[in-house]
Amino acid sequence: MTDIVSVKDLHFSYPDGHAALRGVTFALREGDKVALVGPNGAGKSTLMLQLNGILTGRGTIEIGNMRLSRDKLPIIRAMVGMVFQSPDDQLFSPTVFEDVAFGPLHMGLPEEEVIKRVDVALEVCAHDLIP
Repeated sequence: MTDIVSVKDLHFSYPDGHAALRGVTFALREGDKVALVGPNGAGKSTLMLQLNGILTGRGTIEIGNMRLSRDKLPIIRAMVGMVFQSPDDQLFSPTVFEDVAFGPLHMGLPEEEVIKRVDVALEVCAHDLIP
């Protein structure tokens, strides 16, 4: 069985010098269930931001047997989703429709398919919210 996520000797320090990650190494395989826990400031969010290239540290990250690199970002970001802690950080488009369409658009889907997927996703959400 091959690794779907592999992180080797990952280090990251913020511009102020605070070291958030020091030699993080792990591998995940299909079917693994993982909980990432720790106190505030332990590096949980920093690690997650590394996995889709929002932050870049020193070390090796592979997603689906592809090494994380600038030229592979669109492909990897299509595989690694992020939900930010604050909704103010999450929503970056002027409408909810455009926010939901962001992922499918960057997967290279045709516009008609993007619209269909967004409509279905919003319908599911609305159905769950309305009793």
